[in-house]
Amino acid sequence: MSYLINKEPSIIVGGFVLGGAMIGAGMFSLPTIMSGAWFINSLLVLFIVCFIMFHSGMYILECTSKYGAGTNYFYISKELLPKWACYIANASLIFVLYILIYAYISAAGSVIYGASLLYGYNVDLKAIFIIFSVVLGATIWWGGTCASRLTSLFLFIKIVLFVLAFSGLFIQAKSSLLFNFSVEGSNQIALYPFVFIVIPYAITSFGYHGNVCSLYKIYNQNEKKVIKSCIIGCVLALIIYLLWMIGTMGNLPREQFITIINKGGNLDAFIDSLYTVLNSDYIETFLLWFSISAVFCSFLGVAIGLFDYILATLNFKDNSGGRLKSALICFTPPLLLCMFFPNGFLIAIAYAGMAACIWAIICPAVMVLKARKKFSESGFKVWGGKGLIYTVIGFGIFGIICQLLAQFNLLPIYR
Repeated sequence: MSYLINKEPSIIVGGFVLGGAMIGAGMFSLPTIMSGAWFINSLLVLFIVCFIMFHSGMYILECTSKYGAGTNYFYISKELLPKWACYIANASLIFVLYILIYAYISAAGSVIYGASLLYGYNVDLKAIFIIFSVVLGATIWWGGTCASRLTSLFLFIKIVLFVLAFSGLFIQAKSSLLFNFSVEGSNQIALYPFVFIVIPYAITSFGYHGNVCSLYKIYNQNEKKVIKSCIIGCVLALIIYLLWMIGTMGNLPREQFITIINKGGNLDAFIDSLYTVLNSDYIETFLLWFSISAVFCSFLGVAIGLFDYILATLNFKDNSGGRLKSALICFTPPLLLCMFFPNGFLIAIAYAGMAACIWAIICPAVMVLKARKKFSESGFKVWGGKGLIYTVIGFGIFGIICQLLAQFNLLPIYR
C-alpha cells in the first residue's frame, strides 16, 4: 500500500515541507502588524525569532533522538516533564495545530471563492471548505511521502508565482520608504514600542516544530539530515519574509496601512491595497494564485504534524484503517468550526502565538534540560549549553507577556 513510506525524501523536500508549514497566508498579516515598528525594527525581530525558533526545534530533535523513531511530542513530554506541565504542553500543541488548520481552511475558502468569482463562477463557500479538506486530507492519509512531495510542489509553484507577482514591486520599491528614520515626524526611537506586538505574530510565522518528529522518522533517525532540512526551511522562510517586506513596505507608505487596519486587517483588504500599486490584471491573477498556493502549503505542512501526532498518541495502526481514524479526528473539528465561523483567519493566527510560546519554545527547552540529566551518555546534543537554553526559555516567557498585553490592548498598536 502507498500509505507506507517507501523512499526517504531528500533534505530539500524536508526543507520545503518545513518551509511550507511556515510560509503561508499568515505572511499577509506581517506587513500590517509591522507597520508600527516599520522595516528595520521588524526585520531585527524576524532574525531573533528565527534564531530562537530554530534552536527550540532542535531541542525537540535532541529529545526525540533519545527515544527513537516513532516517538512523538506527547511521549517525550510525558517522559521529560512533570505531569501537569505535560498536559499544558500538549494542550497548547493541539490547540495551535487545530487552530491553524481551521485558519487555513478558512483562508482557503476565501481565496478560492475569490478565484471562482474571477473566472465567472459562484461556488458555495461551505462546499469549498469540504472539498478542500477532503482532497488535501486524502493526500495525507495516503502517505507521508505523498503529502511531502505535494507540499514541495505547491511551495515551488508559490515561489514562482511570488517572483511573477512581486518582481514589479521589488523594482518599484523605494529605499526612502524602507529606511525612513523619520516617519510622520517621529524619530526611529519613537517606533520601538510598536516592536512588541510583532513578536507573537513572528513566532507563529516560524512554527515548524510539529513536523520535527515526523522528519526524524522519515529520515530513519538521521539527525544531520533533519538539521539540514530545518536550516533550509528556516532560511527559506526568512528570505521569503524579507522579500515580502521589501515588496510591500517599499511601495505602500506607512500611513496607508491605517486604511488596511481600519478594514480589519483581513486578507482581502491587504490585497486590494496591493492592487492599487500593481495596476496589472496579469499580476493580480498571479497574486491570487500565489495566495491559494500559500494556503495549500501551510495547510499540508501543519496537518502532517497533527495527523502523525494523533496516529502515534492514540496508538492507531499505520495502515489504511488506522490512518483513516487519524484523518477524521484531525480534520473534522476544524472543518465543522469553519462551517459555523467561516471568517476567523486573523483571529486564529493571533491566538496561536501565545500557545506556540508554551509548547514550541519553553517546553522543548525545559525538556532538553531533563533529557541531558537522564541521558548523560554521549549522543546528539544541541550546541550552546545551558546559557542558550535559558535564553530560549526567557524569550518564550517574554512572548507570552507580549501576547497577554496585546489581548488586553496594553501594547502600543499603530492605528
